[in-house]
Amino acid sequence: MTLTFIPQIIKCNRLLALLILLSSGAYAQKDAQFSLFSLNQLYLNPAAAGAGGATRFQLTHRTQYAGYQATNPADDGGALSTQLFSFSMPVKNFGIGFYALNDKSGPITHQDFKLSASYHFPLLGGNLQVGASAGLFRQAIDYGRLRPRDADDQLIQTGTISEINPDIAVGARFENETFHLGLSLNHVLKPEYQLGAEQATNPLPRTVYLNAGLNLELGYLLDIQPILLVKSDISTYSVEGGATVTYNKRYWVGGTYRQQDTFFILMGGIYLLPDQSLRLSGAYDLVIGGNKTKAPSSFEVMLSYDLPSPKFGKKTIIRTPRFRF
Repeated sequence: MTLTFIPQIIKCNRLLALLILLSSGAYAQKDAQFSLFSLNQLYLNPAAAGAGGATRFQLTHRTQYAGYQATNPADDGGALSTQLFSFSMPVKNFGIGFYALNDKSGPITHQDFKLSASYHFPLLGGNLQVGASAGLFRQAIDYGRLRPRDADDQLIQTGTISEINPDIAVGARFENETFHLGLSLNHVLKPEYQLGAEQATNPLPRTVYLNAGLNLELGYLLDIQPILLVKSDISTYSVEGGATVTYNKRYWVGGTYRQQDTFFILMGGIYLLPDQSLRLSGAYDLVIGGNKTKAPSSFEVMLSYDLPSPKFGKKTIIRTPRFRF
């Protein structure tokens, strides 16, 4: 009688091992990564809502490890793909923002939707901004895109399983005409996901972001902007830094070095309209070390559009010789 249960026990152990492997590897991956982080800081820090005094729309697409070929044909080539839409607007001493993220890695999909709000305090010739964001974070896995050892094993999940949990972030940021420094904490609630596995919980790790930049004028036509980003989930960290150079307030080029996986990133962009309201930017990641199986590089494009700052309060009275009141 006991021996008849041995195959089922072995299958249960295999299923549990699969879920543990997925939860410790793919599920526990960090937030989506962007090379153009200095151009869209709302994703990193809710205090950046309304920063710079501009109403801004941004759309970003990133393909990571382009050309990477997975061993499973169902993985659509294996390259990671991320899309991000964001909106930010100042309202007097406040800022409001929103972003929607879609991040796909093989059978796993992350979707993040957040509303952000910030309050701006005048301080030392600049603004101290404190903010928070709240929204929903969805995780999903398509078990049909996995290749189990025993294809007819009924204990392995089938189809797509997804879960949605509330998610919160907080942050603070200081900016003036020449400098900005921000610190934020994402996934404050550490939402957990089971995705069909009662024995496993897959929490989103709390992530700390430190983001800084300078704006230095080098003569009449050149500006240089050193930038820095530090990311940490307490147990691990990654550092990325470099600089960009802007010519005549219209063209810019730059480069950064990312410690993780040893990447050197080339980037550049152009303002497409004379009033600098429409900007096209791009980045290309070069693998110069680390895991050579990731040798195919990554690229990123961003389109950004700024509206004039909204005006509030009473309209200014214009007096003329003909109409006096």
